[in-house]
Amino acid sequence: MDNNVMDNNAMGNNLIDNNAYPNLKDLLILFLVVLLFMFGTGVVAAICQLIPNVRITPLIQSFQNMVAYIVGMLATIWYAARKSRKRQAESDTLGLGFNKFPGWLIPVLIPGALAMVVGMDRLSTLIPMPDSVAQFFESLFKNDVFSVMIIAVAAPILEEIFCRGIVLKGLLQNYPARKAIIYSALFFALIHLNPWQSIPAFFAGLFLGWIYYKTRSVIPGIIVHAVVNTTAVLSMFLPKEQQDVLGLLGTPAYIVVFIAAMVVFSAVCWYIQKKMPSGNP
Repeated sequence: MDNNVMDNNAMGNNLIDNNAYPNLKDLLILFLVVLLFMFGTGVVAAICQLIPNVRITPLIQSFQNMVAYIVGMLATIWYAARKSRKRQAESDTLGLGFNKFPGWLIPVLIPGALAMVVGMDRLSTLIPMPDSVAQFFESLFKNDVFSVMIIAVAAPILEEIFCRGIVLKGLLQNYPARKAIIYSALFFALIHLNPWQSIPAFFAGLFLGWIYYKTRSVIPGIIVHAVVNTTAVLSMFLPKEQQDVLGLLGTPAYIVVFIAAMVVFSAVCWYIQKKMPSGNP
């Protein structure tokens, strides 16, 4: 049988038990839990900045933002993992997705992630960003060590554990793989809480979800996520007028780079599909 047909059958008819966590109803509640924990830790961080006679430098503020983000995400992961564990069969251990995967994926995924960055570069500009929102983002993330750690290290690890290792794992047990991956990508986009990040996050979430489906490991997704986020971090260290690197190329050059990137990304997807047609490592 043709590999593509086999993969389509596998994605459309994967084992469904309809009792795993989360289902779509659970996702709505889980989204509210994310808001609760992230808002709560943000409020605590803001209160700490109001302590009298304590000078809060930008570096200390970034450290507080990092701690608030990590605590909020860990609390969310704890909540989701606890819910998931209650629904697991007695013979099934929860785990968080740190499973083995084929080593050849790493050198394949890195150029694929870079190509995806080029492809998604203009998605966030589909909705014009008000100056006030741009200034707000600039106040949250500065070019210091703690902002770098949030974006390039903490976010890839914690968000992949949460969105793929728990959320997508459960969705794959409740729905056909295509639907599960789309649902998880939508959820991943929503928890970014703003359209300028949510639009590219949705498309990135589709690829990250597909990679998780193929490997059943969060580690490849962490690698891709880290590469994507690190490119954003690197741009933060450039002068503001030079941060839109691809935009500075001009339209003709950008089109050439975009087409080349899409060729690379398509080749990466084709190669992974060829090597892992059934969705199992």
